[in-house]
Amino acid sequence: VQHIRHHALSPDGTHLAFIWDREGNSDLWLMPAEAGHWPERLTFDRPPVAPWTDTAPRWSPDGRNLTYVARDEICIVPTAGGRARKLTDHGHESSEPIFSPDGMRIYYISKRRTYGNLVATTPDGEWPVALTHFEADVSDPRPSPDGSMVAFVFHPATDLNRSEVCLVPAAGGEVRHLSGAAGVWDVRPRWTPDASRLAFISNRSGFRELYLLDPSSGETIQLTAGQADVQSYDWNLDGSRITYVANHNGAGDLHLLAVHSREDRLLRGDSGWHSLPQWSPDSRSIVVGFESPLEAPDLWRVDAETGAAGPLTRSMPPAMRAASLQAPQFVHYPSSRGASIPGFLFRPPAASPKRRCPAIVYPHGGPTSEHVLDWDIMAQWLLAKGYAVLAPNYRGSTGYGLAHQHALHDQWGIVDAEDMLAAADFLRGLDWIDGERLGILGFSYGSYLALLALARDPDPSARFKCGVCIFGDCDILTSWAQGDRPGREDLERQMADPSQNRAGYLAGSPVYDVDKIRHPLLIFHGDEDKRVHPLQSEQLVEALKEHDKDFEYYVYGGEGHGFLHDSSQLHFHETVERFLDWHLM
Repeated sequence: VQHIRHHALSPDGTHLAFIWDREGNSDLWLMPAEAGHWPERLTFDRPPVAPWTDTAPRWSPDGRNLTYVARDEICIVPTAGGRARKLTDHGHESSEPIFSPDGMRIYYISKRRTYGNLVATTPDGEWPVALTHFEADVSDPRPSPDGSMVAFVFHPATDLNRSEVCLVPAAGGEVRHLSGAAGVWDVRPRWTPDASRLAFISNRSGFRELYLLDPSSGETIQLTAGQADVQSYDWNLDGSRITYVANHNGAGDLHLLAVHSREDRLLRGDSGWHSLPQWSPDSRSIVVGFESPLEAPDLWRVDAETGAAGPLTRSMPPAMRAASLQAPQFVHYPSSRGASIPGFLFRPPAASPKRRCPAIVYPHGGPTSEHVLDWDIMAQWLLAKGYAVLAPNYRGSTGYGLAHQHALHDQWGIVDAEDMLAAADFLRGLDWIDGERLGILGFSYGSYLALLALARDPDPSARFKCGVCIFGDCDILTSWAQGDRPGREDLERQMADPSQNRAGYLAGSPVYDVDKIRHPLLIFHGDEDKRVHPLQSEQLVEALKEHDKDFEYYVYGGEGHGFLHDSSQLHFHETVERFLDWHLM
């Protein structure tokens, strides 16, 4: 399945630009914003990029150019066709480019001095001018429609659980902090079309809700109160309505909000996940990404009045559509300390009490992430092979309120490991699952949980008969020292600095418990992983050798935190298939 994602509607609403993962690249493509047209390719050498690290291209106001990021540099390409040009060539991480309303400037984030600050260049690539000079990161620049100001998000280094909406004059000057409170994330500022106010998302209520801010007075009004996390949103042209995506138990539902009356209605909820909603200029329709466990990611157009929707692209191969894809059941299961853990349970059609099947527990990465009703080829592949799959949203996951998310703070390797063992107990209690044939598989933080589940299981019979660990931590103290700054700060955000919580870091490191592992491990890592350094898997392997444990270990050259090349993915799936079938089938 060739993944279509990160779309951007042209200013006049006639065309769509998007990223298309195909042929080993993540290039830009362009098509008319209506069904029945084949896309045209705009770039030819953009390397594969993991979707969770990528951003959408941005249109120039006249629709003649798109700006985007490739290899950490800002680029521009004409939409009529032609050669793409690099606007930066500084060897620093550059990201999030966006045009000014008159098209004369391009704002972006540059990490020239360790931290990401806001700078401006021109479509000709003139030397950048710095607009902020923080010893901290900023993100998500948004010029006002009148071009006078730029809103952005400031992430103070002194409080990693805080972010603030700020303003700076477009020509540079004093920064105004419009919001900010200890432990509160205020993100995604978006101007009203008349430039009078800013909407933003904040978790100050315990969920990520929409708010409206008057920059002049500082007055802030809460727009949504649905006890659900708002993911993304967009103003219509006259500023009377907002379309947004809200997460309800893993379903990314599309909503329509009348700003003045606060009338909020569900426009489209279809047991899947909507993303990046964008109004047409006439406010009659919304272009949105949509995917589900049964539908590969595609671009859709939704009628803003009726909610009727139709696909603009069709990514699903007929062979895949004819396969026995299954929608999961939303479940809760009990865990330790009175916790109730939400998750998704995939059941093979042939499974029954007379024909019980093996099962895989499949924790997500992050940990501040979650399993949702999206297109998950790994889950469907395991399901098609005859495995049940339980995808738990353990303590620490997003989508279920701050209390659930923050339950993991100072508890890495403790409560989340308990949730994995409880997942196995839940599966053992289902009469259509063979509780003696359970495995666990995870990527990144999910890999860390898979290792914990095997190393810290007090059950005499061992709940899991094998585990698959894919570019995960084994010692969070050494990982803090080895990984990149975002990974280190994510650890500190939840576990504090090691100098303040060394005991917690040691307690959360399963490498010291490998002597208790009773069943085989399959381990993968990329040799260019900057988030979780490959030394984490090396340290794990040395400990496994020391204690004479069964394992297999594979390193993929040229891969980072996510396997993007076809050769790596094919070998990975073939190896996982052999390993799981040998131990569980």
